[in-house]
Amino acid sequence: MKNISYSMKYAKYLLYLIAIILVIIAATIVYAYNSGSCQLEKKYECNKNFCLYKEFPIQLSNNSMNEIQTMLQDKSIQKRVEITSFAENIANCALPNKAGVTIPTNQIAQNSESIIPFYQNELCNKISDLLGFKVYPTDLSFPTSCVLLIYEKEGDWINWHYDHNYYNGRFFTVLIPITTDLTCTKFEFKNNKNEIVSLDLNENGVCFEGNYLYHRASKLCANQRRVILSCQFVTDNKMSLINQLRIKLKDFAYIGALK
Repeated sequence: MKNISYSMKYAKYLLYLIAIILVIIAATIVYAYNSGSCQLEKKYECNKNFCLYKEFPIQLSNNSMNEIQTMLQDKSIQKRVEITSFAENIANCALPNKAGVTIPTNQIAQNSESIIPFYQNELCNKISDLLGFKVYPTDLSFPTSCVLLIYEKEGDWINWHYDHNYYNGRFFTVLIPITTDLTCTKFEFKNNKNEIVSLDLNENGVCFEGNYLYHRASKLCANQRRVILSCQFVTDNKMSLINQLRIKLKDFAYIGALK
């Protein structure tokens, strides 16, 4: 009778453990779905100027490049964030996985005299012309408005995702290569045929509407380094109170700190 009692007890614990695992898996899937990690069919209307993404020639001034090189040498203003899920993908959902270093907006503003004005003026006007309508820089209080992305360790990357749009208007991201050497880290997205399109981004910049473009940064190979300047633009900076809270949580996941 004792053996039966022990068996029933262990079976009960096993059921509890299975239930907990299933809840964790379900919660992860729900989070991935709502965070933009699941690939979905989204309707998108192209115009003559722009369709989801566009490459364009761009070159920063020597002064800006010198300021960036100085910031890249200053480890005290850099934040490394690693988010690792128990799996990379479940069905058509890519679970949150990322690894890399960022220099957030506030540090760029404090350590560079030229980059923020370039972002708010020259680059903003260039992107407005590129799109065919007026866009505006996002609030400098957000750490991802104008940020340096640094991939420096083997395996640094960002898994497949959409950029959630927290704003009332349309939301665009611009990536500008700082390093020009070819690396394993590519800007990749899936087209309407579910084919992977891979861009080197070692010369041109790219502007894309990330809440419609399913994209990632592929994994860095050993002994490589890639640096990208990422800038965000919107057609309307307003957002709801709920989205103001949500973007704070997103920024925490992105740079590991709440502002």
